[in-house]
Amino acid sequence: MEIIKKVVVKQILTEESRQRLKEQFIGRQYQLNKEIQQLEFVLHKKLKDNKNNIKYQNSLKESFNREVKRRKDRLRQLELKLGQLDEMDLGSELREGTIQMIEQVAEGDNWEEIMKGTEIVIKDGVVHEIRQGGVEDE
Repeated sequence: MEIIKKVVVKQILTEESRQRLKEQFIGRQYQLNKEIQQLEFVLHKKLKDNKNNIKYQNSLKESFNREVKRRKDRLRQLELKLGQLDEMDLGSELREGTIQMIEQVAEGDNWEEIMKGTEIVIKDGVVHEIRQGGVEDE
């Protein structure tokens, strides 16, 4: 029988990966700033098109402000990550996220061993290590 299991993916920080992450973060910042500008443009256009409907305008402003706030919050998070990235030592492990894997399970297998966490460690785009038996990731 096969089950789906979560696997934690980590990356070892090198000069190359630090630079790549910085570029990704800056790219996301640029995209979020473009989205904020686009939202503001669309808001002004819709407000102008519906200048006689005050209730609709207020509702529109509220929803657009929520969307702009979400993007500004993400921008602040990216700024924080960029700052942390500069302070991290080379060789540090960064958690990239989780993926799912299929694992074979048979009668007689030790369930606790199967459910212990697995980690895949990446270094400069290459699988550097696969760790078995860590703490299960929630």
